[in-house]
Amino acid sequence: MKVSIDGILGSARRINNQRQTEDDKLGKGKKSVKTDTVAIGSRVNSRLDAIEAELRTIQSSLTRNQIIRAGVDNLQQDLSDGGNSQQAILADTTFEGSPVLNEFMGSEITPAVLENKSTDINNLIADDANQLSRLQVEVENLMASDLAGSDKIENVMSNLETAVENIDSGVLENISTLRPDAVARLIK
Repeated sequence: MKVSIDGILGSARRINNQRQTEDDKLGKGKKSVKTDTVAIGSRVNSRLDAIEAELRTIQSSLTRNQIIRAGVDNLQQDLSDGGNSQQAILADTTFEGSPVLNEFMGSEITPAVLENKSTDINNLIADDANQLSRLQVEVENLMASDLAGSDKIENVMSNLETAVENIDSGVLENISTLRPDAVARLIK
């Protein structure tokens, strides 16, 4: 076996080239992990923006439905008192300038229709409450992931808590499958 300087240098070059190739492969893997984390963080922030938009939509729907429910209650009370203020109640119950109660009730107002509409509006409010609950759980999961900015998540959680607090809990007990104590634990 003949050992020469050229042989030793050639072996050293092959070993260095092999190490460099392995380092490049590992380096690309590290860059990929960092890129993936940035991409996931970007997706989380996009979802938080979408949640904020959904929250505004749900809040609007909830407010509208609560106004309608108050109007239905007023119509039921008026009907039991003789029904003299029916047109005034229909005209005065508006949301964003639109006569929502008049649109919701239709042309015929009888005790049976009022009872059915009362059930319908309570179901709509319960649906809004369930959507808020679902969003709240999703935001809490995103908060636990720690992939989004804490300020942004805290802002969304604050908005969700405000929306949940605006639901009349006494009425919520009667119209929803949600337990008020469970909702209270969720928002704390």
